Amino acid sequence: MALTTTLRRASRLPAVRRLRPLWWPLLIRLRHLWLLPGSLPGLAGNPGRRALLQEMRAFVRQLPDRMRVPLPEVMAQLTAEDSPARPEKEQERVIRDLADLATLLERRSPLGVCLRRSLTRYYFLRRAGLPVAVHFGARFVDGKPDRAITGHAWLTLDGKAYYEPGVNWRGFTVVFSFPPNDEETSHEP
Repeated sequence: MALTTTLRRASRLPAVRRLRPLWWPLLIRLRHLWLLPGSLPGLAGNPGRRALLQEMRAFVRQLPDRMRVPLPEVMAQLTAEDSPARPEKEQERVIRDLADLATLLERRSPLGVCLRRSLTRYYFLRRAGLPVAVHFGARFVDGKPDRAITGHAWLTLDGKAYYEPGVNWRGFTVVFSFPPNDEETSHEP
């Protein structure tokens, strides 16, 4: 009888909640570990990429000071003028990977990884001409109102999550998006 009750209770849990604690942190750590060796060949022979990574690391280090003003003001400062040309896919990938690497290398920041990553990607991708939007969301831990509130930041492009697994952002209520005139209504990939 006890086994039946345990199985019944376990079956009521959402699949993501059952599986995520087991495999998700390991997958994320493996991806993070892969960023450095995967980036080294491109960095070693390319002074432009090394300079961009240094610029991104400086940007990440400055984020806590920038965040001392209201968020709409921060976002207005970080938003580049719209560029008519979108970056090539390879340039877009390099910016995304280097932004992720810069975020990971600056681990002493008081800001969360998702916030640092999203703002760094946002700034450098917009500067390159990719019209991404950034979203800030909140939800109760474990979806229960009697728990603490947690937050998450992610990017979208053309109304779809931009290189962000759905398990990371689904369930969050968007509390602020930038640019404000962004006409996106769905954040589904």
